[in-house]
Amino acid sequence: MATRVFVLALLTTLTVGCSKTEEKGAAYEGRPETKKLQGADAAGYDGTAVRKSVDNALNKGDQHNESMDRTLKGDDAQK
Repeated sequence: MATRVFVLALLTTLTVGCSKTEEKGAAYEGRPETKKLQGADAAGYDGTAVRKSVDNALNKGDQHNESMDRTLKGDDAQK
């Protein structure tokens, strides 16, 4: 009797555990320059987090450069 209960509990646990499928969200589509950073997963790091961080830094750098270009063009127009 105890064996049947154990087997029944084991089968129920396995069935419930195996029936759930992991739903992955859309893969992160960052900058093409940072695609290789996704490989940090193999070294034990969160490659997506590393990639997002570098993408964010590059985006802020690009925004700064664009701002500086606009400022410089405005100064040239005044002279």
